Amino acid sequence: MNRQTQGAHARPGVLFAVAISPNRIGGVEVFSVELARQLDAKGWDLTLCFQSSPPPLVEEFLLAPGNVSLTVMRDQLGMGLSNVKVFMKLLRVHRPTVLMYSLGGVVRWWPLLCRLAGIRRSVYYDQTSRTARTYGYRASRLVQFVMKALSQSICATQFVKGCSDREGIIPPEKSRVIYSAVDNSRALGDGGAFRQRYGILGDRIVALQVSWLAPEKGIDVALRAARRVLEVRKDFQFVFCGDGVNRKEYERLAEELGIAGHVTWTGHIEDLAGSGAFRAADIQIQCSQWHEAFCLAVAEGASAGLPIVASRIGGLPELVEDGVNGFLFEPTSDVELADAILTLAADRELRSRMGAKGRERAVENHDLARNVSRWVDVLLE
Repeated sequence: MNRQTQGAHARPGVLFAVAISPNRIGGVEVFSVELARQLDAKGWDLTLCFQSSPPPLVEEFLLAPGNVSLTVMRDQLGMGLSNVKVFMKLLRVHRPTVLMYSLGGVVRWWPLLCRLAGIRRSVYYDQTSRTARTYGYRASRLVQFVMKALSQSICATQFVKGCSDREGIIPPEKSRVIYSAVDNSRALGDGGAFRQRYGILGDRIVALQVSWLAPEKGIDVALRAARRVLEVRKDFQFVFCGDGVNRKEYERLAEELGIAGHVTWTGHIEDLAGSGAFRAADIQIQCSQWHEAFCLAVAEGASAGLPIVASRIGGLPELVEDGVNGFLFEPTSDVELADAILTLAADRELRSRMGAKGRERAVENHDLARNVSRWVDVLLE
């Protein structure tokens, strides 16, 4: 029996609704566990509401703090009557003191419903990347009126804060930045074992991208850059950790480019950090084509001491300082990407120096325990 169901002695709690399916130990899951631990120290509980139930490994990870309960709300994206009914049932069952929600969009009836139900605070976690279509969005007066009930919005980067202020859904004085964060103390697994598992030769330089296999992540740009790199030197393996509906398309492109033997597709990995992927890599790339809010995978790679080559778009320049802990390139330029990869490949000392700078920045700006403590202050105001 978790503490939230112990009747009259139940503790105050946060209901965190996240519009994802928690199928791996990723950024949201790591953040949630640290949040639960710090809330527990304050005498609070945490209910995590996802769009589906997690697999056993992820469930065990999420429940480890002891003050966590899990529930499912499949449709977190709508604003129709059925969405309202399910949400109100969640409030009746879990009786939260504070609502926190993320990744389904900020515009919801939820803050207003929470106010009517006597919920103390409603807080939105804006870690949503913007597409070309949504980047120019401006809120109507009706939307602004509906969202007056929101207590606070927390933005994952300064870029997101700028988008939020421009969109006008939430008054600028109601939003602030707390950088998304990574667990800089987490064990990263065995890189040698990772290479062996996926048949990566020991003398290969590994360029790693962690992402969905989708157009927004620029997999085609990465593959075209890979061909350019391999025209110069053959000791490279390009490793893509992740899956997606476009995988077959990208596998065909690798074949057409004549580089399939130097490309590894790992598919979905439930515990990427623990798998040894970051230890196996020499360089990390991130070829995003949309306006990334933050990109947890880049922060994880920096924390692991990898030099990063990333698109100059969205919040990525806040994570990668060009020439310091990696390089930035124009999102569609496979030429710039290939040149940066080859520069790093040719200079082991440069890779080491940039990786150390990345680790330093991750500890300074994206430390999980420190940044989550700022979250706790917001939630318990």
